[in-house]
Amino acid sequence: MSIFNAPGVGDEDREEITSEIFRQFVTDIISPNFENIIEGTVGNLLGISRGLFLISLFVGLLATLAYVIPNFFLFTLAWLIGTLPIWILPAAVAGAWKCWIWYVQSAFVAEKEEEAILLEVKMPRELVKSPRGMDQAFHHLWLDVGEVTYFTRKWRGATLPVFSFEIASFGGEVHFYVWTWKEWRHAVESGIYANYPEVEIYEVEDYAKKFKYEPSEALAFCNDYRYEPRNDAFPIRTYVDFELDSDPKEEYKVDPLAVVLEQMSNLKPDEQIWLQIVIEMNKDTRRVPHGGWLEMEGAYTGIMKQAVDDLKKANVEVKDEAHDSWRRHSRVRSYKLEKQIEAIERNMGKYPFNVGLRGVYIAPPETFGPTLHTMRWIWRPVGNPQYMNQLRPRRWHTPFDYPYQDLWDYRWHLHTRRFFDCYRRRGHFHAPYKLPHNMMSTEVLATLWHPISSGVKAPGVERIPAKKAEPPPNLPK
Repeated sequence: MSIFNAPGVGDEDREEITSEIFRQFVTDIISPNFENIIEGTVGNLLGISRGLFLISLFVGLLATLAYVIPNFFLFTLAWLIGTLPIWILPAAVAGAWKCWIWYVQSAFVAEKEEEAILLEVKMPRELVKSPRGMDQAFHHLWLDVGEVTYFTRKWRGATLPVFSFEIASFGGEVHFYVWTWKEWRHAVESGIYANYPEVEIYEVEDYAKKFKYEPSEALAFCNDYRYEPRNDAFPIRTYVDFELDSDPKEEYKVDPLAVVLEQMSNLKPDEQIWLQIVIEMNKDTRRVPHGGWLEMEGAYTGIMKQAVDDLKKANVEVKDEAHDSWRRHSRVRSYKLEKQIEAIERNMGKYPFNVGLRGVYIAPPETFGPTLHTMRWIWRPVGNPQYMNQLRPRRWHTPFDYPYQDLWDYRWHLHTRRFFDCYRRRGHFHAPYKLPHNMMSTEVLATLWHPISSGVKAPGVERIPAKKAEPPPNLPK
């Protein structure tokens, strides 16, 4: 079966060329809005990557200049050689510094990966606690250690501790895992046990390292998940929105993770789905808007404060004095505005993490097909694209929509092998894999990964039969 019989974007996601799209394209050209042209018309509609488009544009401009200017390439070479004493030293120093940081950071991360362990979290038959317990457990992993000094960051390549919370289904058998550096095993176990003493945690062999990708035996569809359509200030629907923070009775609980686990439980025996949530303490900063050049603030808090201010201003902004003047004096409550501000400010009070989400669907070539769409949109139960955000598939195989993007499947298999290497390393924030990430609170993370209660009846989740209890106090010593 050809790879392109199961393209990266389903029919429901494809854009059709309509009069509205044509008008928007003309408007972007007249504006001119080159970002919309590259990302929208060229990228989404025609399936041409930004890199290929810009390379083609650059080559076209060079060809035009070479036609207009006599001896253009000789003239350019003469200028490069003549100005060599000016730019060669700064360029060499900047390049060498970047290569050094890449090298020491890769070496540090590789050393930690060799000692990393994978822990499996097994669920008991009776568990009634809400995801709020996992919210507290994530607080325990907000660790500002490892790269405190400039020396450790730039000479040793040290990074903040990285953790990976994973859910994997092997032919319908669902398992919960936590990947961590060896020295932080106690922090992971104590955080989970403190809030879920009924669960059991075991060290197991890394399933990702055992898997060997052979296209003749199994195909894979890989993608990352990113926030869309708004910025990181707007969360997804969390367990608070599902009223799980109030610990309702089991028969009244609606856990969004139940839908995810049910879909992963219904795989065929030769199918697999892996989901990975890589996290690291958030220390991102940004320049204060309209502030001084050296005035910095925390990126997480900054975008949330700005989002709240923008929402409040939009509610009273008057664009057309003749028709919108009533907004200046309106006191009508807006359900959407209230929910947005409430969710943003509630998450602002939680610890933030840098988060990278990814997923992969694996199956033999003869059965590889529709189930990949289950994996691509598996986080849809927690999405709220109208008010907040959703987790939309991005990167890796998602942009492969048209045959001319990869005529002989070379890029497809190359991306697959790189994805599995990235997955095994649990890489996302540091060399050798530095990928775009989102900023999420512990509340959002606890919604995506938490020990499930007894009310979740997904058949693929194996539960331990015994219930642990304290020994009697009167036992002889």
